[in-house]
Amino acid sequence: MEKVQLTILETSDVHGNIYPIQYGTNEPDDVGLGKIATLIKQERNENEHTILVENGDLIQGTPLTYHFARQQSDQANPMTILTNALHYDAGVFGNHEFNYGQTLLNQAVEESAYPWLSANILNENQEPFFW
Repeated sequence: MEKVQLTILETSDVHGNIYPIQYGTNEPDDVGLGKIATLIKQERNENEHTILVENGDLIQGTPLTYHFARQQSDQANPMTILTNALHYDAGVFGNHEFNYGQTLLNQAVEESAYPWLSANILNENQEPFFW
């Protein structure tokens, strides 16, 4: 039996941050998918057996995501564009995924090139809402 080293990377509470700045003040900060994209690539180059999971609260939280939700929701979600480009393997629902409503959430799930995981979100028939 061959042994492999498995690396699991996760992001959590991204809250719509792409650039490593605080959008309200334009001051540098250690946040954003743009900042960690290089680290993700580096880890994947070092170990082909790497899994990348978004751990919740991705699609809400910045002026960018607010503008998208209110003015451009007929286009692709900027956060799913990025997570698809970074080749995420799975996503998990955070409570803020529901802030902009079910339509926007369903759109994000449908646009994602990876599955979203949920064990405790049920429909009106008490069946899993997301499969």
